[in-house]
Amino acid sequence: MKVVIIGSGIAGLSAAIALRSAGATVTVYERAPELTEVGAGISLWSNALRALDTIGAGAAVRERIEPLLEAEFRGTNGHVIAALFPASRLEHALGHQPVIGMIHRAELVETLAQYIPHDVVRYGFELAAVQDSRDHVTVEFTNSHRDSADLVIGADGIHSKVRSLLYGDAPPRYAGYTCFRGVTDLPSSIRPGHLAEWWGRGCRVGITTLRHGRAYWWATVNAPQNLRIEAKQRWLLDQFNNWADPVPELIASTPESAIHQNDIIDRRPDNRWYRGRCLLIGDAAHPTTPNLGQGGGLAIEDAACLLHLFTQALPLDKLLPTFVALRYDRATTINRDSNRVGRTGQWSSHVACWMRDGVARQVLPLFGVNELIKHAGNVGRFMVD
Repeated sequence: MKVVIIGSGIAGLSAAIALRSAGATVTVYERAPELTEVGAGISLWSNALRALDTIGAGAAVRERIEPLLEAEFRGTNGHVIAALFPASRLEHALGHQPVIGMIHRAELVETLAQYIPHDVVRYGFELAAVQDSRDHVTVEFTNSHRDSADLVIGADGIHSKVRSLLYGDAPPRYAGYTCFRGVTDLPSSIRPGHLAEWWGRGCRVGITTLRHGRAYWWATVNAPQNLRIEAKQRWLLDQFNNWADPVPELIASTPESAIHQNDIIDRRPDNRWYRGRCLLIGDAAHPTTPNLGQGGGLAIEDAACLLHLFTQALPLDKLLPTFVALRYDRATTINRDSNRVGRTGQWSSHVACWMRDGVARQVLPLFGVNELIKHAGNVGRFMVD
């Protein structure tokens, strides 16, 4: 089978690795002029690492991750609301080590790209049209290049051109808050393998570590959609100036050019993931807010599922609906739960936040581990066969 994949991000590269190992002929088209990934850190939970093992890329990725050792929730003054777990508790429950590995997005994409021959990925090709017929599908690009295949996979993210060509341009759903991300040197107060969320009123900060003595941080702030901050570092220092260190320290030590901002968006779940000979995967199909750290993992799981289905030699008219049946419920559950966590974390009322922190202090040590296990351990049989 000949497959054309649109997009060379995590979803597209993972799918290319999987389908090539299943014997398909694959071409990846990417509109960017070269291999690139904008962003900062990404968490790979055990389900994502197992999916990487399934498609054959796990060993190389594991060499570049920072394993999680401990996690906790704190308030703005630095006091611990809840020490959630040492990682060993989750590792024992899931039977997998590590339970979370942190990696820079650019390093993950670079590692995945090493599994694909250079002539498979073609850069500088922006999709313009998709023409689906009974026995093949043709893609056309703005540079007038055309290609035909048995299957086209849209792996081109939440603003997917493939999705818009198939179903129209309905805008994503705004979560009500914008996010800033950065990578800087690891402060002396944070030890490697640390993961923490600090919750305030209408804002949160996440702190974790990457290999080679680096810290990855993110900060969310309730804001109107499309609010763009030019002097991001100064604006963030004003927003978080009364928070305890290392929050201001992390922001101040990150160069302005290394701070990225994007609004938090997703889509209301639906199962319109394929039409004819076109299939959507990753954020093109089921985007989720990042509150559970599972967006990248879901995309890699999609690739593992495609590998499973392609090795079954199913015809496309059975393979595509089977893919949706295997993946829809899990993606929908993570979308729903991630939205819930984000809404709670962004509460701004003084009374509501006081109650939230009090409940978290009592409940998270008892039930937080089970909630995390639900998402990291609830994977399809194609991941463990």
